[in-house]
Amino acid sequence: MLREIHLSSFKCFDNLILPLGPLTLLTGVNGGGKSSVMQALVLLSQTFVQQEWGRSLILEGPELALGNVADVLNQDSARRSLALGVTADKQKIKWSFKAEDRRALSIELDQIEVEGTTIPLEEDVPIRWLMPIDLAENSPVVSALRHLSWITAERTGPRELLPLPIADGLSRVGHHGEMAAGLLYWRGEDKVNSALCLPDIPPTLFHQVRGHMQRFFPGCDLRVSPIDGVSAVSLRLRSDSRSDFQRPQNVGFGLTQLFPIIVSLLAARTGDVLLIENPEVHLHPRAQQEIGVLLSETAASGVQVVIETHSDHVLNGVRLAVKQRKLPSSEVRIHFFAHRPGQAADPESISIDDDGRLNSWPTGFFDQFDFALSELM
Repeated sequence: MLREIHLSSFKCFDNLILPLGPLTLLTGVNGGGKSSVMQALVLLSQTFVQQEWGRSLILEGPELALGNVADVLNQDSARRSLALGVTADKQKIKWSFKAEDRRALSIELDQIEVEGTTIPLEEDVPIRWLMPIDLAENSPVVSALRHLSWITAERTGPRELLPLPIADGLSRVGHHGEMAAGLLYWRGEDKVNSALCLPDIPPTLFHQVRGHMQRFFPGCDLRVSPIDGVSAVSLRLRSDSRSDFQRPQNVGFGLTQLFPIIVSLLAARTGDVLLIENPEVHLHPRAQQEIGVLLSETAASGVQVVIETHSDHVLNGVRLAVKQRKLPSSEVRIHFFAHRPGQAADPESISIDDDGRLNSWPTGFFDQFDFALSELM
């Protein structure tokens, strides 16, 4: 599990050390740096997948495209280098990268520190996953990042056809959620972690996804069918058990937005890391609260979850899950990112007790309802 992330001269952060837990909530104003935290992890994971062997961090990749070196270097510092550090159970790694050309779409590895000790980067030593090969293959940090999945807030909307990738090794729903239906088709008979299984429903992925979708949208159902002669599947949905299955664009938009999240949570295996942006998109308040509960249940099952959210309903779902003893309060991290012009972005960490109460409520932290109510009164 990832325990901490350290960013130096990366985007809006001159220097940031941020603790992570089994469930981490990133909240705050737009432009405060929440997405940058996630992007740092995605850049490392993307590089491991796209360039297993090599000495550079890919900035412009198929999942995350941030532009060139100048776009990711902190604008307030004059440095031509940046550092990304990750701590997992029993290991801390810090990668330093140096830019020779600010226009480049990747940045070259300059130094590696493991537990504070600099590792020599000899020219003749093979580098795998941005580590000397003898260290890479047994690294808990590398292993966690290689098992990382990211679902962006810009998820695939209703589509007639969805891609059907090859079955071997399929473990991700795609950063837009576009492969969720294909994953469900190939892995529908996989057993779901018993901690996440709804009672009286077969414990397989397909049946549990259906059951959890009905938890959010009572009466809804889904069907995934392959298309002959094409590497694609069709997803058909219905919002009422008395109606026929319909094309996704003819049912509530929230169903297609939630579907890849449900598939990703239930398909994840112990030790996986899930990054999910704005799980509340297009969901009504009760469903937003329920997704907060499900995210907490997933974290309690052994899957690490990091979410970015603007929803107090999602937060309240997490608080309720803690109060209901579904997730220990010690396993939740809440970070509030405020915008402070002229200052380095420095999020405030908020702790939660066993009854779901927060130890502080800083200005701007889900307080807009109170401001509006005071005006209305």
